[in-house]
Amino acid sequence: MSAVAVRRLPRRSVAAAAIALLAVGCASTATGTSTPVLVARDSANGKTVRVSVGERLELILASTYWQVNPSSAPAVLRQDGGTILLPRPSDCPTTPGLGCVPEQMTYVALKSGTAVITASRTTCGEALRCGPDQSHFRLTVIVG
Repeated sequence: MSAVAVRRLPRRSVAAAAIALLAVGCASTATGTSTPVLVARDSANGKTVRVSVGERLELILASTYWQVNPSSAPAVLRQDGGTILLPRPSDCPTTPGLGCVPEQMTYVALKSGTAVITASRTTCGEALRCGPDQSHFRLTVIVG
């Protein structure tokens, strides 16, 4: 698991963490009495993360061009709610079609097992086709 790819936070800190992760991309573990939340970003592509049963996973992808597929094992890791568009980063122009608004999906770990979250895209910006290494996202989640 990459130190840059994930961040554990108490549930009440998720919104602030999502914004902070967009800005700095660092990772650390915070403690608290709330249900832990693991935050994974684009940099988690190709990685494996571990979560405990009952823990939540926030997946934040930095572009609305991503088409995220359902969990490969919804009995193990289930998406909780729909996709949420996060605030536009300050370095993202307001020009329509740039796709630089981050999107967030929340998952809950239901039982031990392995699930894979995948996403794909063909466009990486207005009229900009993605290269092969930018077209696919894959995150393996081990729940135990």
